[in-house]
Amino acid sequence: MKIVATFLALVLIVFSANAQDDVNINFLNDSKDIYHLSLIIYTPDGKIQTRVSNLNPTEIKSYSLPANTEIYIADGKQEAFAMKGNDIKSTGVKPFLVLKDSDAKRVIQLSAINR
Repeated sequence: MKIVATFLALVLIVFSANAQDDVNINFLNDSKDIYHLSLIIYTPDGKIQTRVSNLNPTEIKSYSLPANTEIYIADGKQEAFAMKGNDIKSTGVKPFLVLKDSDAKRVIQLSAINR
């Protein structure tokens, strides 16, 4: 019984440590129109994710990602390019943001994004 309890305690410690490593970042649609948000995300472990969503006015989209994650905000052409399995980095575009621990709970207003 002690072995099982010790094992469960270790598992909980590992999962809580992993959760603490993530940085929570928020995107706020501060306009009166629906905003099409297309993110291309490169996590430090080399995984690529594409997250596309429409945000209603005053809606917030939140993500929990590891520090050093590169976030690209894609326009329609870049989104189509990435959705075909292509690597957006190959186009020479720079990330909008590279997450740091200091970005925790940061709110990015979508009106501030230069497209």
